[in-house]
Amino acid sequence: MTMKKLAMTLLDYGFSNQMSDLYVLPKSSHYELSFRHHHDIHRYSQLSHKTAEQLILYFKYLAGMDIAEKRKVQMGGTTIKRKQGNVRIRLSVVGDFLNRETLVIRFLYPMSSKTLHFINPKQLDSINQQVTRNGLFLFSGPTGSGKSTTMHTLMQHLIHKQNKHIITIEDPVEIEDSHLMQFQVNEKIGLTYQELIKVCLRHRPDCLMIGEIRDGETAQMAMRAALTGHLVFSTIHAKNRKGVEARLIELGIPKEEINQSVQGIIYQEMIPLTTKGKYGVLYDISDKENKNSWEKSLQKAYYEKRITQKTYQTYQN
Repeated sequence: MTMKKLAMTLLDYGFSNQMSDLYVLPKSSHYELSFRHHHDIHRYSQLSHKTAEQLILYFKYLAGMDIAEKRKVQMGGTTIKRKQGNVRIRLSVVGDFLNRETLVIRFLYPMSSKTLHFINPKQLDSINQQVTRNGLFLFSGPTGSGKSTTMHTLMQHLIHKQNKHIITIEDPVEIEDSHLMQFQVNEKIGLTYQELIKVCLRHRPDCLMIGEIRDGETAQMAMRAALTGHLVFSTIHAKNRKGVEARLIELGIPKEEINQSVQGIIYQEMIPLTTKGKYGVLYDISDKENKNSWEKSLQKAYYEKRITQKTYQTYQN
């Protein structure tokens, strides 16, 4: 099998099965190929070191990376035309201490194929009502929990119900949407989150989506955008809803400013359902109306036998 055929076989399998990631990782005697689907890792096959190195080289070539560089971290992305449609991927390559390269590929899906199953659909209705007011709304949760899909679902509602002008700044653009004005971070040419926020605010958006708050400067600019009358969505890493405020303080944002700017904090996780291979998203929302909504929704799903007792106990706060 040629490297092109092997690469396309892997991409077709991942895309058709809605996998989130492909891992090509070195072991002592071979390379292991695995796919991630939500919380689950599916071992796919093994390759010899030589074949895996050639496969990684081919993917680096597709993504326009430096194929001769094996020491530095490299990141890239590309779109590949396949029968089932365009397959958009984001790649990350780095060498380990033995100079063996590891490759992780993230599959990026169009909004039309991104559907969330809700543990409690009323939670999304509540969030839709919240985001009618200006201010900063922060989304948090583990990787692959559907944060980007939630934000895009909310933005679709704002566009179709309220005809809002929305701009997104992402690294990279994960979900292409022709109804949005989308910008992509490119630090090599000076297009940082900070610079793009400045430019985008001059376009007077009704809603600005910032892909991720990673540092204090980006956090500060998101706060200012919210204080100047904009609706702002962004994601931030935290272990739970209460941890979001602690993370902002860690990034140097005063508590008074957080209280003035942040209108809502939404933490979410993908919860395994009793239906094999299915997951439902559960939200923890920071408002009085949804107090204890996480626990109540989880308990209801357990009583309705949509989740197991083990899942119920695992995800209790």
